[in-house]
Amino acid sequence: MDQQIFKHFQNVIETTMVVGDAFAEPIANAAEKVSAALLAGNSIFSCGEKSAMLVAQLLTDYLSHGFEIERPGFPALNLNNMAEDSLGHPRFAQALNTHGRSADVLLVVSAGENSLSLIQVIEAAIEKDMCVVLLSAANDDLLGASLGYNDVHIATAEFSGQLATQAQFQVIQCVCALVDHQIFGGE
Repeated sequence: MDQQIFKHFQNVIETTMVVGDAFAEPIANAAEKVSAALLAGNSIFSCGEKSAMLVAQLLTDYLSHGFEIERPGFPALNLNNMAEDSLGHPRFAQALNTHGRSADVLLVVSAGENSLSLIQVIEAAIEKDMCVVLLSAANDDLLGASLGYNDVHIATAEFSGQLATQAQFQVIQCVCALVDHQIFGGE
């Protein structure tokens, strides 16, 4: 049992090292796009499916309530909550079409397998001239291919199962820390 516990945390530490090394540039790019949108008075939308739904909600909570510093909340909305009573694949896209505006940012977190709902919400965001930040997982080639030139793609496909979720969680925490720093300064 002790060996399994050690191996679990060793995998988490290795994942953290890879995330910090391999994703530094797209994480910084995502934080800059989110910060710029917030400073311009725009909103940040998030959504995800399966375990990624929780990671997307975490982004919304961190932006709305603060991450590491006490500050006013930012306009961040979770499409999962907005579309929870809707059925069918276009539910996220419908909510985004209703509430999203040009120059807002959509952050999509995928648990893998090219979800049709997530592809449709990315297409809706691109039609509205929004920036998209995608945290993809295994078998998300269609999601990645649907992004525009100025969008940000952070592909965690090299991690399996819960390690992909762990990597996405760490990316969200880092993005939110960078946003707070870019907007409010500090260490």
